[in-house]
Amino acid sequence: MSFIRLWWAAISKPLKMIEELAKKPAPLSGFLMVLTRFIITSATSLLALYLLHRLPFAPSRLTFLPIEKYYGAEIFFLPVWGIGMWLLMAALVHLLIRLARRTSNYDQILNIIGMGMLTPMPFLWLWDWAAVGMNIYSVTAQAISHSIAQLWETSIQTIGFKTILGLRLPAAVILALAANALWEPLKTRLNH
Repeated sequence: MSFIRLWWAAISKPLKMIEELAKKPAPLSGFLMVLTRFIITSATSLLALYLLHRLPFAPSRLTFLPIEKYYGAEIFFLPVWGIGMWLLMAALVHLLIRLARRTSNYDQILNIIGMGMLTPMPFLWLWDWAAVGMNIYSVTAQAISHSIAQLWETSIQTIGFKTILGLRLPAAVILALAANALWEPLKTRLNH
């Protein structure tokens, strides 16, 4: 199954997608998924915000970076940051599995996390582009849309942990929630 078909299966037939994901080269597939997510976000949403001279919702925590230049700089550092988060989330899941004295497959975890991170993005990109275009890009709208996407991401990862890693459903849910609990505060740190 090609990369695009796998991505579509994640949206339309998640269980079939997970079966196909288990056959994909790991962690290369996960890496490509994460890179795709953050490069497209940088090249579209962030570039539009920068070209329209929009400002972030809150001042940058990066004191060396003026708020007026934040989106322009984020275009370049977002993919690197996204890959770092992908590795960190997978490392946390791997560590928790090993602490539970279970065997773990870090490469497959990277693929599962990557697929979860990419799956809701077509809908988020469309929403972000529409919100920017209609000048309704706001903290509230982003919080709602991104929370829904986060639940979707967590669900995909739960299915992956259960199916590919053979974990019980409660353990798979806890691991997906733990990975995404790590993601949220660090994502907020980047964006504000």
